[in-house]
Amino acid sequence: MTEAEARAALAAFDGLGGLEHWIAAQPWEAAQDGWTVRHALHGWTFMVASAGAGGVRITAYMTGGSPAVWFVPARRAG
Repeated sequence: MTEAEARAALAAFDGLGGLEHWIAAQPWEAAQDGWTVRHALHGWTFMVASAGAGGVRITAYMTGGSPAVWFVPARRAG
């Protein structure tokens, strides 16, 4: 999955009140297994990774807490 495909999947999904839209609109930096979102949101940092052709895996981290992980399905053509 390309960065453009991951951004399109996130921009088309509304599962957490606009959080996926916010992540899609932020600048990203390449990471070993995907991308990191450059800017934190209320102390949360985000990692975006391909989950194969099926979609995108988002992992959110906060200092001292357990990560939150969720899946966003790939955007389907058509």
